[in-house]
Amino acid sequence: MKKLYRNLIKLYQYVYNLFYSIFCLNNVRIFINNHITVGLKYIKKQKTNFPHPIGIVIGQKVVLGNNCTIYQNVTIGSKDTANYKTSKYPTLGDNVTVYPNSIIIGNVTIGNNAIIGAGSLVLTDVEENAIVAGVPAKKIEKK
Repeated sequence: MKKLYRNLIKLYQYVYNLFYSIFCLNNVRIFINNHITVGLKYIKKQKTNFPHPIGIVIGQKVVLGNNCTIYQNVTIGSKDTANYKTSKYPTLGDNVTVYPNSIIIGNVTIGNNAIIGAGSLVLTDVEENAIVAGVPAKKIEKK
């Protein structure tokens, strides 16, 4: 009985998110083509922008600032996949731009107005107004 109840809840959440995506975000691709576990309401509330919404993975406890822009194939999550429910997740400040194919994992903080270059691997904190790129990401310059 518990398994049936859990499956019904999962089905309800799936249908709810699908309709929320269609009617509130006006873009069903955000729900279908991505794995965003922080919730669509949270994404809308934070005014997160997805110019090319495909292949984006955002972990369960990621904290997003207001007006972040996240491009395609970006992963923001935990280093510890075995204990993902208790592990540390990244925190992004306001107006952060994350360009395509970037990975931000672990207990890192991205400062306000920072830019993460395409294909970067961010494993350490990024200060405000900084531009970082590379594997691992290094500061290029300050805005």
